[in-house]
Amino acid sequence: MAASVKDIIAGRKTFFITPDRTIFPEDFCEEYLAQGYECYFIENEKKISIEEKIEIMISVFNDVILFFNLDSNIPGVDWAELIKRLREKHGDSVLMGALFTKRQSKDEKARIEYKYLFDLGLNCGCIQLEYQKKQNFGIIEKVLFANQAMGRRKNVRALGTAGCTFGFDYNGESFTGVLQDISVSHFSFVFPKDKLNMKDYEKVRDIQLNLKGLHFRYDAVLFMKRELLDDNVLYVFMFANQFGAGLDPMTQQILIPRLYDLMHDNCKGLLHRLYDSYVKKNAVEDGVPLEEMNLLEEEMEEEDCQDKKDNKGGEIRYKDDL
Repeated sequence: MAASVKDIIAGRKTFFITPDRTIFPEDFCEEYLAQGYECYFIENEKKISIEEKIEIMISVFNDVILFFNLDSNIPGVDWAELIKRLREKHGDSVLMGALFTKRQSKDEKARIEYKYLFDLGLNCGCIQLEYQKKQNFGIIEKVLFANQAMGRRKNVRALGTAGCTFGFDYNGESFTGVLQDISVSHFSFVFPKDKLNMKDYEKVRDIQLNLKGLHFRYDAVLFMKRELLDDNVLYVFMFANQFGAGLDPMTQQILIPRLYDLMHDNCKGLLHRLYDSYVKKNAVEDGVPLEEMNLLEEEMEEEDCQDKKDNKGGEIRYKDDL
């Protein structure tokens, strides 16, 4: 079981373009995940230009925020010119901001802010970072909050794969399967209709979960269930601790890095497949425009073919959506 393309591209995502890892390490993204922000780093590489990468991301994800590191030195890239082209092409349909390291004078800081905020019209701010990464965590956190980087989701869900499994005992029977998705508050799975006869809000104790080698046990309450078109049922469980809903702080701290790994692998895996497809097509067709390539459509068609081959339904469709 692999995460579907439609599920991977859903929700608001924030991409930091070639960030300075010495003052903004990638493990910040794990901690932001706990607050509902889905963030990723995008690095430069030789086989494809950073502008081509950005255009592919924009074409794939419907709701993105881009933050450019103005101090990143990439041969042939003028950040002001690149941002100008992107703004002229996409306007306010793509949210953009900029980050830069602390300047020696207030005048220099003001010139940078004026250029990118007023001349180029960045709509997510032009933010000066400090030399100390501890201070930058809070600065970027405030920027994410101010720009509503959480989107409409309270908690970000990591999509399940074959390595994400569960097991529990209920009414004298054992049930096992593969997780559909999991967050710090809920998890879900799909069973055939009538396999699990459980009432809403019923509690199951000591559910065993395995997230690609991370094993833990936890109680959970059946939060809701929905019938699917293929005579299956989606079961959504809410974690429950001794004080109420959700995970305890220690378990959450252990779980979040693994959730981020799952999400990172799904999102970056999709992007790298699209980058490779773009590079191959350019090599064969000599500079065909990105708009004519339909990279995402081809990826989804390939996924549909694989689903049919494996006798899987692919995208979840609910009976009450008809």
